[in-house]
Amino acid sequence: MFRVTRAEEQAVRLIMRLAIVGEQLTLSELAEAEALPEPTVAKLLGMLRRGGVVDAVRGRNGGYVLANRPERTSAASVIRSISGDLVFEYPCSDSNDDPDCPRTGDCGLRPVWRHLGNRVAEVLEQTSIADLLRKEKSASRNLQDLWPLAGT
Repeated sequence: MFRVTRAEEQAVRLIMRLAIVGEQLTLSELAEAEALPEPTVAKLLGMLRRGGVVDAVRGRNGGYVLANRPERTSAASVIRSISGDLVFEYPCSDSNDDPDCPRTGDCGLRPVWRHLGNRVAEVLEQTSIADLLRKEKSASRNLQDLWPLAGT
């Protein structure tokens, strides 16, 4: 099933910190602010830089800044920078020759898993870092407005 890894969650926290501060921060400032080991932060920032989420500023007063405004940075882009893809695993195989499943040729469950994975990706793509900076009630209300759940 869909699982956010520790590294993905830490990367989102680092990006949120940069967005809250709104200016360049050093690796050590980010590590201290998020109570994370500097080597972990260095590794994550390298991945986020390669993913185009942050820019590195070199020099004596160097550090890291968001590559785009928080409103233009999706939660999905942060997760993809760390994991390479939005991972939603489901037990069914898309192959028609999976020896572990007798229903590979025609299965009504596989489209449910696929649809759920697509919805998770959609929510992450349309959720910006600015959205994540909202207070919990406001963020919850916004999600309910965008993707209503029945019975709530």
